[in-house]
Amino acid sequence: MSDQLIYLVMTGLNAVQDKMTASNNNLANVATTAYKAQRPAFQALPFYGQGVPSRADVATLEEQPDFKAGAIQNTGRPLDVVVNGPGWIGVQAADGTPAYTRNGSLQISTAGVLETSGGQPVLGEDGNPITLPALGQVSIGADGTVSGVPQGQTADQPVVYGRISLANPAPDTMTRRPDGLFQSSGGPTNTGDPVTLQSGALETSNVSAVGVMVDMIKQTRMFQTQTELLHTMSSLGQGASSPLSLQ
Repeated sequence: MSDQLIYLVMTGLNAVQDKMTASNNNLANVATTAYKAQRPAFQALPFYGQGVPSRADVATLEEQPDFKAGAIQNTGRPLDVVVNGPGWIGVQAADGTPAYTRNGSLQISTAGVLETSGGQPVLGEDGNPITLPALGQVSIGADGTVSGVPQGQTADQPVVYGRISLANPAPDTMTRRPDGLFQSSGGPTNTGDPVTLQSGALETSNVSAVGVMVDMIKQTRMFQTQTELLHTMSSLGQGASSPLSLQ
């Protein structure tokens, strides 16, 4: 019975550490534009083998992001856009593959490529990055249309240069990539109403700093309690060394 309890405590410690890591990441991104909070999921997995049929481990499954929208912050900047409701902006990741983001803080690179503040080129409906000439004015419409006034021309002569790729895959198909962007595992890229943008504003992170701090306090206390229990059992010499060696 003692070794089963030790396994239970140790797997609990591992789970708490994973939750603390997610909380630290969330807190570090509380000011990141359109950041989606991490929510680790756990599953009990039994050990297989002779002598350990009653023991189980806790494994951290693939993260389940919190897709709740953040607050809208007005900036008045024409290249800042917010995705209204569900939906994503199509971008090109550093490895050249298509990905998704809700970071609408856009800019024009020195090469004329429309990109996010993280440097990812924004894709057009044709699947290629949107490239712009030298412009005196630029605007982004609700449907993602990018238009501008070339330098030397008057404001009544805007030119359309492309339309931003907007998609709305089912949330259960979306996973976070190591680079912080998102990708869809498949299925239709648009579900429900068409995706629209609001210009002159940005979506803030959906992380509540106060909520994360409260969670971290709970996790710290839980970790301390489980650690104290493990030390107590070890000091009593109830066969703790053998189970520990299996980890």
